[in-house]
Amino acid sequence: MSESDFEDLAAETLSGDLRDVVLTHIRSMETPWSKMSEAAQNDKIYAVTNATETIVRRAVSIIAAREQDTIFCKVTKFTVKDGIKAELVAASSVQNIERIAENISQPAIMVFASPEEYIGQRSEPKADKDQPELPIVEGEDDEAEEDELPEADPADVPEVA
Repeated sequence: MSESDFEDLAAETLSGDLRDVVLTHIRSMETPWSKMSEAAQNDKIYAVTNATETIVRRAVSIIAAREQDTIFCKVTKFTVKDGIKAELVAASSVQNIERIAENISQPAIMVFASPEEYIGQRSEPKADKDQPELPIVEGEDDEAEEDELPEADPADVPEVA
């Protein structure tokens, strides 16, 4: 695997990798993972997955910003005539409003960086079943039933006096 392949894989599975690290920590907590119900384990998986996605979004924002003001937004419309005019839609937060107001008519660089590119996983996390599967060996049941139930001919049964 080349270095660029490794970097692509790491980027694609970053949130899953973070989740797996956190789940490893949770599983070694004072209340063992195995003592938690399946529902409680699924709740923890859900919480950790949400937390790692939030961490990834923040990381992408920091990386994209390189110490610059940023807002997450979508380009909803643009026109090309003596330059490009774009219409952006962003969350209506005080921080976003201040950043836009402070930077009107200022030079800017638009960075297209989607956190969704980094939210992925190698595989789905699985909670331990509350009731583990019983080990059953194929063919064992048939032989056991034959041994337990002897063949009997009704003609061999003695008559009752």
